[in-house]
Amino acid sequence: MEDPAFPDSVDTMSSTPGSAPPKTTTGGGSMISFNIDYIKSIPGILKVCELFLGMITWACVASYPYQYYVDGIGAGQHWVMFVAVTTWLITLILFILFVLSVHTNVPFLSGLPWPFIEMAYNGGASVLYFLAACVQAGTTATRWVYLPGYTTYAAAAAFAFFTTIAYVADAFFAVQAWRSQGGGAAAGAGTQP
Repeated sequence: MEDPAFPDSVDTMSSTPGSAPPKTTTGGGSMISFNIDYIKSIPGILKVCELFLGMITWACVASYPYQYYVDGIGAGQHWVMFVAVTTWLITLILFILFVLSVHTNVPFLSGLPWPFIEMAYNGGASVLYFLAACVQAGTTATRWVYLPGYTTYAAAAAFAFFTTIAYVADAFFAVQAWRSQGGGAAAGAGTQP
């Protein structure tokens, strides 16, 4: 139901004969807008790589049965799965926030120091993924090549290391963005990474 008191467009300039037509601004108050430039940026490309590589890591770990064995072999698989799924979900949420520009258009989110948040998250994810990749590689080393699942263990370890590299690169560029905003915890509030 349209309210005549709140039109969808408003004249911002009155026209006189022989002048340009009046400019209008559209209302609607949309808090999201698709930001294709973010997907083309280095942080956007790295987020897509993190999501893709993380999904492969997650799939490799989930594709074989893992449980606690008698001597603790395979016990770290729960940690690897936790890190892979948790970082994948958080990265997906951040990617959606940035692609839809929600972080700059929603009032309570626009005041947050996004370059610092990106730097802290990517740094933490880098450390956690490196530890998970080491655990996965260690678990792979405890298996014999002829046992079922060895290649899946090895693939999970390799993709975990590739994902770690993507997070380290994202952390590097996030540090640069944070420093370019002044380097303080409150620097860059409301700006896009």
